[in-house]
Amino acid sequence: PMNTNEKTAGGEIVISNDVIASIALNAAKDVEGVSAFVPKTPDLISRLRKSECGEKAVRVFNLDGSVRIHIYLRVKSGTNIQTVSSAVQRSVKNAVQSMTGKVVGEVNVSVQGIDFDADTTAGA
Repeated sequence: PMNTNEKTAGGEIVISNDVIASIALNAAKDVEGVSAFVPKTPDLISRLRKSECGEKAVRVFNLDGSVRIHIYLRVKSGTNIQTVSSAVQRSVKNAVQSMTGKVVGEVNVSVQGIDFDADTTAGA
């Protein structure tokens, strides 16, 4: 396993964005109505820059001492998108803040689709 926490010269613990993304993903997957996580569809700008080799389902940005998280997901058929999105926002914010001590400024949820067959294929 690779070391994702590094101690800086001042003694501060640095938590990588990959760790924050992992915490966010785990918090969101337990929310009722979430069907799957999907990579962000590349837009024209990111295609031209070729900055993101593989877009991820969770993106983490550090801005002005706080963390901004963007999560891309699909919801199950028959669920209220607003209810599911709000629950994901709360769950992700609480999990990241309690596990890392970092302030979460915002959690953006992009619903990329609805899984209409999720009711019949989901075993849980």
